[in-house]
Amino acid sequence: MMKAVSRTAWDTFIKCKRCFYIERKLEIKSISSPGHPINSRVDTLLKAEFDYYRKKQEPHPIFKKYNLNFIPYKMDEQKLKDYRNNFKGVRAKSIKTNYTLFGSIDDLWLNKDNGEVVVLDYKATSNKNELNYKTSDKSYHKSYLRQLEFYAYLLKLNKYKVNKTGYWILCNAGRTEQRIFDGYLDFKIDILSYDLNTDYIEDTLVELQKCYNSDKIPPLNVYCDTCRWHKQTSKL
Repeated sequence: MMKAVSRTAWDTFIKCKRCFYIERKLEIKSISSPGHPINSRVDTLLKAEFDYYRKKQEPHPIFKKYNLNFIPYKMDEQKLKDYRNNFKGVRAKSIKTNYTLFGSIDDLWLNKDNGEVVVLDYKATSNKNELNYKTSDKSYHKSYLRQLEFYAYLLKLNKYKVNKTGYWILCNAGRTEQRIFDGYLDFKIDILSYDLNTDYIEDTLVELQKCYNSDKIPPLNVYCDTCRWHKQTSKL
């Protein structure tokens, strides 16, 4: 019996009900993919960097670049560690279901203009093109949008006043003039913004609960790569 719903499980349901059911209800795990150790290293370094400014309660230089009156949000050090922990994260009780929701965040900022908490996430990539997650048609970029919205909703349930705009710190190693490796990667660092919408989340959780409690496996999803693979291999 599933009592807690992670951000990842919820997003799997949004993308494909069948995959969600097979993974979570039938406990048949999908083929695992390798981790992203370079991305994780960038995350770790960014956390340490913003924590440095958090202790000083000073704005990070990139806030000045984008004319944002922000500083890293000051909070109990252990609480922040828990919020960042994949097995703990920010936790809250769903309003319309019996589930406890949770997700691990990268960081929180404070908007000094309105006193609200700012939701964000770190992203590292190497792409020659300028990225805009809001207009991208890639499914995993759409997941980035939902990721911020889920985090924002968790914070709202924890009685935080959440800034209506969320952000990504985008570190792109493909948008620089670096020509040789020489033992380092040069990242172009940008901030991307996104107007958050959390109104739909509880309704999706109600549908998720119905799906999980059903005795029927959802049909194949023509938009899901895994489902299409199963459909093609079943013909062999």
